[in-house]
Amino acid sequence: MRFAIAPSLCRHVLCRHCWPRLHFGRLLSSSASVPWHCPQSVTATTSTNNFSACRYSSQAAAVAPENYEFQAEINSLLGIVAKSLYSDQEVFIRELISNASDALEKRRCSELQGDAAEATATLELRIEVDEKGKKLTFVDTGIGMSRDELVNLLGTIAKSGSKAFRADEKNAAAAEAIIGQFGVGFYSAFVVSEKVSVTTRKLGEEIGHIWSWNGGTHFTVEEKPDADIGTKVELHLKAGEAEKFAVPQKVVDVINKYSYFVTAPIFVNGERINVTRALWTMAPSETTPEMHETFFKQLAKTHHPHLADDRPQYTIQYQTDSPINIRALFYVPTKRVSHLEFAADSQRDIAISLYNQRVLIKPNAKELVPHYLRFLIGVVDSEDVPLNLSREMLQTDLILEKIRKTLTERCVRFFLSQLSKDRVKYNDFYMGYSMFFKEGVVTEQSNTTKEEIAQLLLFESSSSRPGTLTTLSEYVERMQSDQKNIYYIYAPSRQLAETSPYFELFKDKYEVLFLSDPADELVFLSMPQFHMKSLQSLEKWTKEEGLSIDSDKESSAELMRDSSKKEFLGWLRDSLGTVRVSDIKPSGRQSEHPFMITISADMGAARHMLRITEIKEMEHLVMLRPVLHVNLSHPVVAGLMRLKRQNAELATEIAIQVYENALCTAGLLKDTSKMVGRLNKIFAELLQLNAEKSQILTP
Repeated sequence: MRFAIAPSLCRHVLCRHCWPRLHFGRLLSSSASVPWHCPQSVTATTSTNNFSACRYSSQAAAVAPENYEFQAEINSLLGIVAKSLYSDQEVFIRELISNASDALEKRRCSELQGDAAEATATLELRIEVDEKGKKLTFVDTGIGMSRDELVNLLGTIAKSGSKAFRADEKNAAAAEAIIGQFGVGFYSAFVVSEKVSVTTRKLGEEIGHIWSWNGGTHFTVEEKPDADIGTKVELHLKAGEAEKFAVPQKVVDVINKYSYFVTAPIFVNGERINVTRALWTMAPSETTPEMHETFFKQLAKTHHPHLADDRPQYTIQYQTDSPINIRALFYVPTKRVSHLEFAADSQRDIAISLYNQRVLIKPNAKELVPHYLRFLIGVVDSEDVPLNLSREMLQTDLILEKIRKTLTERCVRFFLSQLSKDRVKYNDFYMGYSMFFKEGVVTEQSNTTKEEIAQLLLFESSSSRPGTLTTLSEYVERMQSDQKNIYYIYAPSRQLAETSPYFELFKDKYEVLFLSDPADELVFLSMPQFHMKSLQSLEKWTKEEGLSIDSDKESSAELMRDSSKKEFLGWLRDSLGTVRVSDIKPSGRQSEHPFMITISADMGAARHMLRITEIKEMEHLVMLRPVLHVNLSHPVVAGLMRLKRQNAELATEIAIQVYENALCTAGLLKDTSKMVGRLNKIFAELLQLNAEKSQILTP
């Protein structure tokens, strides 16, 4: 099917002879190739069977209503536009409000340029809801339409007057406020209407016109001498489901959802609806904390009702016109997010709405920021966002990627500035939102991005007092000149970390970061380096360097010259079994720990595997192949050596318990349920032995 947008073959673009034939006859029918010549010299007539002469002729006079007939192909196209393009009936209200907003903005621009010949009117849109008559009326005091524009814009699908307005260089100052793009929004009213009429008079013209469609294959245009400047659209709603829009509150709900922030005042049956300004379009200097708190509550009520009484602890506002037009406003709630809420939030829609010139396009626009920033509540407005015709779906486009990248960088930069500006406030924020940043480091693919997010993380350090937090950047600044790695250790608390055999072996060398959250360890595993420094756990250092120190080798060799100790290690290997240990090595280092575990794999990765997988008892030990390092100079080991000669069974139970203590210290004990029972058994036997010994010694 051939189709042309607003064509003209004669010098009178909207000649009443040319237009109906061009638009609904010759160019959309099988006879499209038949030449057409405009009969401009034909004598004017009001016959209902003939077209009158071109109205640009000096002989043209007042005429009767003109009746235009849609071709079958046009009816089909209208059906597609009206019924298939818009997924929800309610969007016709949004589209008509957008059209009215554009008309009001055009009038404002015209008056500023001094083109208006009449007194300035109050720029507003009034919607009248007639419940009894099942009718909706949209009345704006905008620039209105001429007869030519009526026929051209309402009679030509995909002819956008707003797009043409923006393209005109003299309207550059007002272009940002113009919403329309595609010229199809008006036809969304056909979804719910059986009759549509448009009464309008353009600013500067004396005579108005009425465009009418009664649901058939015709529409008419006639003069309306007493029409007011502006446009009135009357919709007679279809019976059935469409009648729900003949209720004022329903109309208000749709306005609140889509069009609350359009510039023009909107009234429904005389009551002002949109009283809150679109703060994201205002300069930061024009807004106040009270305005932001009110706006935050309004957004929270829509997206997260449980935060409706909260207030923002951070406000992020960003505006730019180059290279992409962006108006963004984000809030961080004051209420902390628990781990349970964090897990639930991962399945929840993001609370960021996308607008295009203050008209809602998508309420949960997950495309605009990465998933780890889903704690933000706010809006993004961009006239450059690529939309489809219905303005309901985003088109995949590089512009979206650029917006996402820009907003992400601005948010990370903002939090870095707050980290430097007010450390106390940032620490409080971090306690409630650190999980999101950690998720970002783990889930982002780029190492550069990982490092950028990691700058926001905080940890305790061996060089600072308990409770004092430091950043990775600050750690790097304090590194010694001969230090190549960033060292860390994971433990549920700082106290446990400081009593760890791995920390004991390392503590006098370099500064160590204490990781107390399992997610911290996953962060370090997923990030190979930070500022060109490798991240190394103390367990890995112990396995690769700590146990190979000369003094430890010499002590071990000297101890193994004692045959009784060599025999003890053989007994210990048999008692524990090859599943629990793949090897046993002696150590003569002075330490508070009798046993220490190392494994061939990264211990942090092993701990993470144990957390997320369902592995039966002992199976994980087969995979990990632990190496047991025995401190032969420790009193517990010396006691075991004596006890195995007196009570081998009890000695075996104690050896297994001390071995599991070492597993627990390393974070590799999968099942702790048997430990309590074993300990009770050991205590009972020891107490019994002590009682028997007391009886022997008693005279």
